[in-house]
Amino acid sequence: MSTSQKRPVKLSGVRAPKQERSQRSFELVLDTTLELLAEKGYQGFSLTEVSRRSKVSVGAIYTRVDGKDAILRAAQERFQELLSAEHRELVRGDRWEGKPLAGLLPELVGEFAGLLQRRGKVLGAFMQLGSVDETVARVGKAGYFDLRDRFTALLLERRDEIRHPDPERAVRSCFVTVYATLARAMALDVAAEAAEAAGSDSGDLSDLIEDLGGMTLAFLRCEVPAGI
Repeated sequence: MSTSQKRPVKLSGVRAPKQERSQRSFELVLDTTLELLAEKGYQGFSLTEVSRRSKVSVGAIYTRVDGKDAILRAAQERFQELLSAEHRELVRGDRWEGKPLAGLLPELVGEFAGLLQRRGKVLGAFMQLGSVDETVARVGKAGYFDLRDRFTALLLERRDEIRHPDPERAVRSCFVTVYATLARAMALDVAAEAAEAAGSDSGDLSDLIEDLGGMTLAFLRCEVPAGI
């Protein structure tokens, strides 16, 4: 995404640069912040390391932000834009044109799992930070609802193939189940060190993703009696 396409940061404690050179420098700091979170998680994050890697002095960073919390919030906004753009591409209607629900849903679950695997470490870091930072939690929640709504809108285009008496509720439940199960399996809500120690068998995760696709498809195609 080019500099001209990026939204200016509008967050408390963040002073968005006006000059192009300063803007590029600040974006480098945000990119480096995301790289560091992906490697070490929230607990391993430090402005000193961001400064060293980005080759932007700590003093220069502090001319743009009030401190560690502010830079993390700015980085989260940047991350949510990247995540949303990738998810919009994933659920773009013409990608799935002509594909019935039975072919779409398992593949969609697999693609969504791939997205979480690519972005999961950073997403997990913000999930952990959100437990102690209301601003981060609020932005994360809005991002979650955006993912949910786009996922469910795509499935509801196949409404005539859904046998559940309440299709809207059913497809939302599918998203919640898929997201929560994958987040737990990938240990997104625990510190990086704990997640690494817990490990994850790639074969088990692959099986889980396949099973989630099958289970959600079966749920949508099941004629559940009203009121149950």
